[in-house]
Amino acid sequence: MPEPLANVPVHLITGFLGSSKSTLIHRLIDQKPAGECWAVLVNEFGQVGIDQAMFEARDDVIVKGLSGWR
Repeated sequence: MPEPLANVPVHLITGFLGSSKSTLIHRLIDQKPAGECWAVLVNEFGQVGIDQAMFEARDDVIVKGLSGWR
C-alpha cells in the first residue's frame, strides 16, 4: 500500500474574469525552484477549454483542465 501524502502545499488562485490569474500563474511557473514538480488544475467554464492550452508543455509542470460545462 502506498504511503499517504502529507504536508503537500496547495495554493488556490481565484478571481474574476480578466483579473490576470493566468498571468500570475505563468510568472510563478517562471520562478519555480528547480527540483520541484508542480500540478496546475484549471477549472474551465464553457464548452471549449482554452486556458490549459496557454501553458507550454514542461516536464516539471503538469497542467490539467477540469471542465465545468454541463
